[in-house]
Amino acid sequence: MEEKGWLNMEHETWIAKYEVVQSGKYEKIAKTYKGFKPFENNIIETKEAPGTTTMATYYKKSDLDNLLQLIELLEVNYLPDKEIVKMLGFEGKTPLAGVKRRKEILDGVISLCESQNIGYKYFDEGFKKVYLYVAKEHFLSFMETHIQSIAAREKYNISYEDIYGLETKYNIQRVTITKNNFFYSLKDAEKYFNIPKYNEEDFFNLDETLSIFNCSRNTIDSLRKEEHIEPVFIKGKTFYSKESVDNLLKKMAEIKNTFCTAKSVMQICNLAYVPGQLVSFPTDTLANLALGEPVMVMYFLEDVNQYKKQVEERNNLSQALSLFDPVEAFEQILTIKEISFSEKCPYTQKEWHSFCKEKLSLAKRNIGGLKSLISNYVDCTTVLAAFTLDKELFSLTSNEINLKLFNPSIAIQKQRNLYSFLLEYHGKITALLSENNKKTKTFNMSRIINPYLYETTEKPKETYEYSEYIEIYDYAKSMKHKQQAIIDAENIINRNEYTTHYASAWLYILTHLGNAWRHSDVMSLPMVELKDVNHCSLETLKERDLTLEEANSIINQVKRKDLTVNKTGATNRFNCPDDLVLPFATAAAICSLIVIEIKGIISDSENNVINNSIIDFDIQNNNVISKKAHNAFFSNFNKEDFKFQSLKMNRTVLVLIYMVLVRKGRSSAALELAQRLRAHEDFETTNIYLVIPDEELDELCESLFNRKYFGYIPSLLATVLFGDNEDRNKRTQEILALNSAFGGIQRIEATTGFINKTLSERQKVADEIFRMGLDEVTDLMFDLEVNALPSHEENFQCIVSPDCHKPELESCKDCPFAVPNFYAISSLVEGVKGTILEFIRDFEPSTFEGEKTRLMNHLYKDMDGLERAMQKFGKTEVFRFFDNGEEEYNGLLDLLDELQYRTGEDFEQYLTYNPIYLT
Repeated sequence: MEEKGWLNMEHETWIAKYEVVQSGKYEKIAKTYKGFKPFENNIIETKEAPGTTTMATYYKKSDLDNLLQLIELLEVNYLPDKEIVKMLGFEGKTPLAGVKRRKEILDGVISLCESQNIGYKYFDEGFKKVYLYVAKEHFLSFMETHIQSIAAREKYNISYEDIYGLETKYNIQRVTITKNNFFYSLKDAEKYFNIPKYNEEDFFNLDETLSIFNCSRNTIDSLRKEEHIEPVFIKGKTFYSKESVDNLLKKMAEIKNTFCTAKSVMQICNLAYVPGQLVSFPTDTLANLALGEPVMVMYFLEDVNQYKKQVEERNNLSQALSLFDPVEAFEQILTIKEISFSEKCPYTQKEWHSFCKEKLSLAKRNIGGLKSLISNYVDCTTVLAAFTLDKELFSLTSNEINLKLFNPSIAIQKQRNLYSFLLEYHGKITALLSENNKKTKTFNMSRIINPYLYETTEKPKETYEYSEYIEIYDYAKSMKHKQQAIIDAENIINRNEYTTHYASAWLYILTHLGNAWRHSDVMSLPMVELKDVNHCSLETLKERDLTLEEANSIINQVKRKDLTVNKTGATNRFNCPDDLVLPFATAAAICSLIVIEIKGIISDSENNVINNSIIDFDIQNNNVISKKAHNAFFSNFNKEDFKFQSLKMNRTVLVLIYMVLVRKGRSSAALELAQRLRAHEDFETTNIYLVIPDEELDELCESLFNRKYFGYIPSLLATVLFGDNEDRNKRTQEILALNSAFGGIQRIEATTGFINKTLSERQKVADEIFRMGLDEVTDLMFDLEVNALPSHEENFQCIVSPDCHKPELESCKDCPFAVPNFYAISSLVEGVKGTILEFIRDFEPSTFEGEKTRLMNHLYKDMDGLERAMQKFGKTEVFRFFDNGEEEYNGLLDLLDELQYRTGEDFEQYLTYNPIYLT
């Protein structure tokens, strides 16, 4: 009863093995008992249980159903591995025979399925003797859109070598099954393998092509891509058509005749840099082959030759203008510019040249003014020659002359020159006609426009308000400008397309703020050497600021230069306020680094740097700061639409100087100093007024009058103003004292007599200063500060001016009442050099004893003055005033040592003071 009960309960879930075979339902799985054996306990769950008579094997119905469903799915939607491999072209009756071979092929088929998104089912142990089933629809689609390599070779009649060559060239993707069995997409095969037959005679092979262009395979590849030339493959080798190669050679020849490299530009123009005016063009591979070197940019040869011509003309003009004879300069310039009159007007030509020669010969102007006058007459010649192409000037009517010569397109000064000529010319013509009794009609001079009678409206002489000046001052002195200046400098050096010349703008503005200089004078700011700046480079300046010592070495270089006012030829003295030292030196260093990299250092025969200027806005018209540089520099200024004007700032600084002196009660000195600073004959004082707060007056004074005087008198004044009365006597003696050992001459020491006399003179000056009230000392200090105490010698001031107390002295440097400034170091150095050489020349054992004393005292006083300069500015700075620096100074001292050794004289015995021996 129990067995029958189990059968009844499980009949819905389980089925006996003999029933499976008899039912016929599962014959797709197997038709015999033996056929079910592989699936037992693997795919089909089994159970042993009592049957109708004995123990029997039962199968789980759901497993049988699932298995049957799988078999039907595989039959309908999948292809078995044997069919697949045949379709893929594997030959032989049993291509899957052998475990190793089967694994190789089936791994390749699986790889294909995965790369092409084709479904598959793999059975490790096999399924109905099949290991791999592949989704039918996707596989057949693959076969329709791909072609086997062997079939491709036959279909397109192409060799394996050509196929491999094309595959490499065009990066054609394979679908690989095994090493020797792979497919290509039909699309690629049609595109790349279906090629026409070529005649090798019409092509260069790759080696020949490389030889023709003298380049590498990589270069040919780049050339192919850029010029859109396609190689062909013949028997697996690369060929290029002779026609395409010839076309490229023609293009190269055209490029070579049209363009040149930066190196060629510099050779053609004889420059160490490529001028910014030349427009660059990007190169490609063909251009680099044509030009013979790999470069990023190239330049139009026509532009380069035109620039060279302009430079040569400019140089020739400059040389002509530098001639001593203005008439000769005028004639040379006409020749250089190829300016000449027509053959139809010889009389006008003769009279005009005669007129110009006379005016130029009689002209009394400085060099700048004379150059301007010559240029003016050259321009007038151009106008007059063009006007008289067809006939003589006297044959023209008054109306014709007025229309051509006296119109707004011609500057008023040129019109006046032409009018003056017409007056003389008309007078001569009239006289000549009268003498010859000719009635030839000429123009009516009374109807000629007289440009001297033009009404002129004077432009307002503007200045910046004091508050605006301070805003510009504070903005420009900020070291925040440094990084932007460096970035732009790198762009200039690397010849990047966008540059603003930021450092030049920074330096240009800073120079204006402390000096009443014209634009042309600022633009002539000289090159500075950077040897005293430790490892000076743009990279160094990125990482750190200049030290104060380094900055001052740059400032003092500019001060030592012989600067002249372009308009008048007078000497320009450079001034740099203390709080502008670091920014000015930084901007100057950056500008100099740009010049060194772009143009190189230009030196004369004596190895002196002669670069005209370190300020460069890279524009042809240097009469103004470039708009691009101006806008870049003032981009963060807090005033909208602000425009910096050189003349306006020039007048502002002049007015500030004037106002400071006037406010301090020095009106006459104010006008004299303003005229001297700008070298102007008639500096006007009317309508000049700027509001300067009292509390800022002293600071402004220090900025505008920073002459760096030295010596014992300024120290005495400072002691009165700032010292402690209790230690005044001690401090006074320290100030007055002569140095007992100086400049490395350890063997020369002052004797009591000489020291006492010198001290007594200085004591008199000290007593006179100490008798002054505090107000008087303050006024005297101010006068020193603003250089308002004239002396008989430049760069010295006299505290008893205008009454000279030592008229018998040859030089102010020997006077106890004189106060030297920084620029006086030059005369002190020359004095020391002259004194030492005189001492060596005249000091002999046989020399009169009084003369020896004079020589010794003179030497000692000069050396003392030099020592005070060293105490103020440092030995290094003073040694720079010697042509060969400290080496020259030590050489002079060695000469004294040699003299003492040779003569055996004890110099000390002659170091005394006796008026009878002094002249």
